[in-house]
Amino acid sequence: MTMDANVLITMVGSLGFPIVACIFMAIFFNKVNENYRSDIKELSANHKEEMTKVTEAIANNNTLLERILDRLDEKEGSI
Repeated sequence: MTMDANVLITMVGSLGFPIVACIFMAIFFNKVNENYRSDIKELSANHKEEMTKVTEAIANNNTLLERILDRLDEKEGSI
């Protein structure tokens, strides 16, 4: 949204400074909020992907640990 000085001066003259300031603050807040939401969506998607990888790594570690324990039990049985 582009405005030249004449439009801004006309708005301030007809509506008053506080009204125009509130309008611009609302527009600014909306823009910041949209950016924040898109950043949060991106971070959430990245976090979900990372947690999937972490869960897979933990499952692999559990499987490996079970195999190690089974081998240790076999060796203890043969002693």
